[in-house]
Amino acid sequence: MPYNCSGPQPPISVDPDITGKGVIANYVATAGIAVLLIIIHFFVVYEPALDPFRKTDYPLNQSFRPNPIDTIILRTVRRIPKRLMGARKVRVNSQVGKGFTECILAMSDLQIVTGLSILISGYTQLPQGLSSFHWMVIVDLAWFSSLTHLACLTLLRNHLYNHSMQRIWRLLCMAVLVILLTVALSFTGGYDWTSSHRSNYIYKGTAFNVIRPAMCHPSSSTRSSVTYYAMVFSILLVVFGFVARIIRLHKAISVGVWGKSRAKLSIQARRLLSIAFAWSCLGSSHKSLKRTLFYRPLLTTLFVAHLFLDGWSSMFVEDVHEGSTVLRFTMLQESDEREAGWGFGQVMAVVLLLAPLITIVKYFTHDDEQPGIVTSCSHHIYELSHIESQSMSPNTSSTHETSRRPDDPNSNLDDHVQTIGAVILYFMLICVVMLILICLTSYTANLLNGLQAFYIPIAVALVGIWGVALFSLTIELDLSHMSLWFQRFLHMVNVAFFIINAFLVFLQDRLPKSYLLASIEICSMWVFAAVFYILCAVFYRIYGTS
Repeated sequence: MPYNCSGPQPPISVDPDITGKGVIANYVATAGIAVLLIIIHFFVVYEPALDPFRKTDYPLNQSFRPNPIDTIILRTVRRIPKRLMGARKVRVNSQVGKGFTECILAMSDLQIVTGLSILISGYTQLPQGLSSFHWMVIVDLAWFSSLTHLACLTLLRNHLYNHSMQRIWRLLCMAVLVILLTVALSFTGGYDWTSSHRSNYIYKGTAFNVIRPAMCHPSSSTRSSVTYYAMVFSILLVVFGFVARIIRLHKAISVGVWGKSRAKLSIQARRLLSIAFAWSCLGSSHKSLKRTLFYRPLLTTLFVAHLFLDGWSSMFVEDVHEGSTVLRFTMLQESDEREAGWGFGQVMAVVLLLAPLITIVKYFTHDDEQPGIVTSCSHHIYELSHIESQSMSPNTSSTHETSRRPDDPNSNLDDHVQTIGAVILYFMLICVVMLILICLTSYTANLLNGLQAFYIPIAVALVGIWGVALFSLTIELDLSHMSLWFQRFLHMVNVAFFIINAFLVFLQDRLPKSYLLASIEICSMWVFAAVFYILCAVFYRIYGTS
């Protein structure tokens, strides 16, 4: 029946094809399987030292710089089975890597088909008066499928680089999905009920908006700022993710434009940093306060900027993002309570989950055996590429005195393994803490509504990355003569301090107080950290070893 925005609205209809338990379970489970495959592939098969734009017949590119975040994570994780199995080399058959690629290809295609089918079916129901509630469920499922497919594309960079036609048609299908999803999301800017607490009493106006036809909301004059900006945020997230995949899937853009631009900016930043280094470090003691209080924070800023750019291209960071998205989406997704039964469509949707599972079993039980690949080869390849990049670097023309200093601005920042490890540990723990807090204290389906309540703790946590890097660099560079276990202990204390700092900010943000008082309390923690750093620098200047 055609919709009527001004007339009386019929009660919301039961539509098990959209909100049934079996249907939602099918959509969420297929995306969850894809994400699980991506995570397992990263820890078992993925080699960060291999160039994603390598040709099949020439797998090694010694000038390629591996992502330091992925390298350190995998080196740490893959050390565990080595210790458990002793001197035996842990090998992964090459057929396993091929099986993962084929499985993720299949799951990636399934996500494209899922997203397109959901949106096309939803668009065909709009003229029939599809309710806002059902439209929001459709948009959420399609949005989730698109993000999962984008994550699959990142992992398939090398395969799609060697199969350009597959890359082209997948990007074209994804472009269609992004356009349809952008238009679909534009309808949700007036869905104020998505920001309502799930346990609150549903007022008459809210109930009317839920059952109102989805096409009626774009012409509504009243609009909540939270839901509107949540709509804009969701659109930007999808569009930015798609553009980022276009960049990362094309060598001409990823290496020729993005890589060269980053290299030029790095050279300019190092050139400016060299001026500060010459003024504060050359000709003075390594315990100089100018070096500790002036140059070291500048070096930390460059270091953190490099880490943020590495995080943008890191498979580990993408896995963390996708895993947290799956977790939150699963916790907030609800089926229609009136459709509690398991009818024909619900049972069939669940049984169809066997299709991707059968596909996975098929690819991993292939009879062809290929020579084994040592999972620890990334360490060897990393060393080769690291030596090659150092020999090709124009910075090797520095003076002998400069090259002997560990905090030389022209040195390789990837050599600060302890500092990178401390920042990664801090990032992982702070993500876990924030995700738990958001899931426990946010009861709305609106993503931005949950982030809005945590913008101050999230901002403090991001700034904390700089603080962790500053203290960790100081520990790594100035206390290198101490035992390794003591250095690790100091790194752990450093990470714990800034995590507790972010958690205390969250607790203070929950308490009723004035904005000025809250700002003073937040700043006091950073003042304490700054004073402590200055005192440590002065103490090291007086009592530090030469």
